[in-house]
Amino acid sequence: MFGILTGIRSYFNIRSSLVNLSNAKFKYDIIGKNNMIMIGRGCRVVKPVIRIRGTNNKIVFENNIYIGKGCSFWLEGNNIEIIIGKDSSFTHSVHFCAQEDNTSIRIGEDCMFSNTIVVRTSDSHPIYDKISNKRINPAKSVVLGNHVWVAPNTKIMKGAIIGSGSIIGSNTIANREYPENSLIVGMPGKVVKTDIYWTREKLF
Repeated sequence: MFGILTGIRSYFNIRSSLVNLSNAKFKYDIIGKNNMIMIGRGCRVVKPVIRIRGTNNKIVFENNIYIGKGCSFWLEGNNIEIIIGKDSSFTHSVHFCAQEDNTSIRIGEDCMFSNTIVVRTSDSHPIYDKISNKRINPAKSVVLGNHVWVAPNTKIMKGAIIGSGSIIGSNTIANREYPENSLIVGMPGKVVKTDIYWTREKLF
């Protein structure tokens, strides 16, 4: 069950009283129509910035998600989705930017984001071939499977598809498709080890 916030410009209407929204407080800046924020049960959300420009956009926080301080979620365009799977966590300072029509950022269940991470579907500005005048940098959606660990200072760029059970190491730029249960490091990100797995237990 979800709590649902819908917005026309900067106006929200809470349409469900079945979910406790006291742990889900937002700063929002919305211009457009038919945009929706859906919040699952058990979410703890520490004042992320939600910015929406356009129509028919949707952001979904599934059940038991934790969003730490300094996180932001931008949807700029039309028919855009950001979906975050249940039991996922964001430490702090994670920025999602889903730009351009019909793109999406989809995060699987039980994913773990550390800090100072950027996820993008677009370069924000078009680049054209001088001879053909055709655009050469189209936007592309981003997909993370279940149980993916994203380490600090990582950038996940347009078109990235991260297989379930994988780890993206610190200071990595992930920009293509990677197999399940792989360790990905570097600029650009390369698979340096396969057939790995990880747990959430802390070593200290």
